[in-house]
Order: sequence, then C-alpha cells, then structure tokens
Amino acid sequence: MSTILEHCQPKNTILKKVKAKLEQIPTPMGGLALGIASLGSAWAMVSPNWVEPIKITSAVIASILILVIVLKLLLHFNLFKKELAHPVIGSVMPTCAMSIMVVAQSLFKVMPEAAPILWLSAIICHIALLVGFIANRIVNFELEHMVPSWFVPPVGIIVAAVTSHGMNFDGLVYWLFIFGISCYAIELPIMLYRLIFRAPIPDAALPTFAVMAAPASLALAGYLKITSQPDPLLLLVLAPLGVFMTGLVYIGFIRLLRLPFSPGYTAFTFPMVISAIALIKLTDWLLINNFTWLATITDNLAWLELIIATGIVSYVIVRYVFHYMVKPLFFASR
Repeated sequence: MSTILEHCQPKNTILKKVKAKLEQIPTPMGGLALGIASLGSAWAMVSPNWVEPIKITSAVIASILILVIVLKLLLHFNLFKKELAHPVIGSVMPTCAMSIMVVAQSLFKVMPEAAPILWLSAIICHIALLVGFIANRIVNFELEHMVPSWFVPPVGIIVAAVTSHGMNFDGLVYWLFIFGISCYAIELPIMLYRLIFRAPIPDAALPTFAVMAAPASLALAGYLKITSQPDPLLLLVLAPLGVFMTGLVYIGFIRLLRLPFSPGYTAFTFPMVISAIALIKLTDWLLINNFTWLATITDNLAWLELIIATGIVSYVIVRYVFHYMVKPLFFASR
C-alpha cells in the first residue's frame, strides 16, 4: 500500500505544479490569441497564394494560447468568478471566445463539419461572458471603473459576423451585428464623456485605451460581410470614424508603449488588426463598385495599417515571451 502511495505522490506533485503554473497565466492573453489569429486572417486576405498556410499557422498558435487559458479557468473556477467580476479583466475575457470564432473560420476548409460547431460554441460562450460581465457591473457600477475595454463584451460579438462565411447562420449573424452596433452607438458617447470629463484612467488599465480603435472598424468589417449592398451613409460614418479612432490610438502609443509591461499589452493587438481588415474589405467593395480613386486611398491606408499591426503584434509577442519565459529562466535569481 505504501509503495502505491509513494508511486502516486510524484504524479500529484507534478499536477500541483502544473496547476500552480496555470494560475499564473494572465487571462488577458486571450487578447493576444485574438490578435494573432486575426493577423493571420488579414495577411491571408492580401496573400492569395498563401491563404491556408497563413491562416492555419496563426490559428494553431492562437488555439494553444486559448487552451492554456481555458485549462487555467477550469482548474481555478473561483479565480474565474473573481476575474469575471473585475471591471477590467472581466471585460477582456470575451476575447477568448472571439479568438475561437476566428480560429473556427480559419480552419473551416480543413474542418468543414467541426468548424461551425466550434464557431457556434464560441458565440454561446461570448454571450455567457457578456451576461456575467453585465451582471457584475450592474451590482458594482461606478463610472470611474469604465474603461475602453468595456466595448469588448457587447460590441465584440460582431466578430461572429466577420467570421460567418460558410457557417450558414445568416439570421443569427444579422441580429448579432444589429445588437453589437447598437451597443456601440449607445456606449460611445458615455465612454467619451467618461474619458474627457472624469478621472484619468489609472496607468494599470491605460493599455485598454487602444481598444478605442476597434469598435468602428469591427462594425465596418462586419457590415461589409453581412451585406453586398451596404448603406453608403453608414459606410460614410463607420469608415472615417474607424480611421480617426485608429489614428488617435497611434498618437496614444507615444505614451502607451512607454508604460511598464503588463498583461494588458494585449489590448494593443486586435484593434490594430481589425482596423486593417476593415479597410481591406472596404477597398474590395469600392473596387467592385468602380470607386477606383477612393479604393487607391483606402488600399494604401490598409497596407500602412497592416504593417503597423504586424509590428505591434510582433512587439507584444516578444514582450510576452521575454516576461513569461525568458525572464523566469534567466533572471529569476537576480
């Protein structure tokens, strides 16, 4: 009997160590997974000869990151509830579900039957996280707690529209888009009031300012995905707003990139990528409708934004690898 217990003890020790390591994984890393998966999709849009290798590679990397986060939350359920109740961490948790939607679309050609199930499951998870976030914020609402990442739970659901090709849920996607863009229209003026007239965002949450670049561009990308005949007036609102907000965040990077590293750096990634994706989609629509001169402008802007997005995502990956892998190995004793 004692021999059996001695044999099991090392395994229990290993499991405890793994569980302890997983607890240290930052949940905001879901934003990095979303940025990587989306960046692969963006480059696939402009690299027709390398579509599948690019999308699959980025999807695999993102899947590994998401799997680690999911394991952490499953093994530490009390921590999951605590983080969901946090005004900043809780707001970025849906990025995990958004990442899975992008991964599902990236793997659609190689997994045509499983991809829609994965995609639909991600939507259900996103809605559950949205409900949980809203419930916690209603109970503990303070305007000063409001940060730009609060756009993620309600507006981020539009990723379902962007990734809906081949999923055959057109009705669902339409209403999710309507919900997301309506939430943006309601939340944007409140967010601007909070940012301009109330206390500044604390440095710890300041990276979330980069999220300001995402909603308008995400809405534009989603809108161009669900309809082939978009309302020109809505395009005239979303496209300039998306470019303006992205430009604002570029200026903000002068300060944001000087902040000490934190898991919140992931907020820099997806907003930059979706801004480029929106302009790529807009360029395609303009070319189809013979707005060649305007398409030339948006195409140049799209390439500029894609290059910047690639640089930002690469930078955040390097910072994450150094902080969570290199630093513990070589600088832990110092």
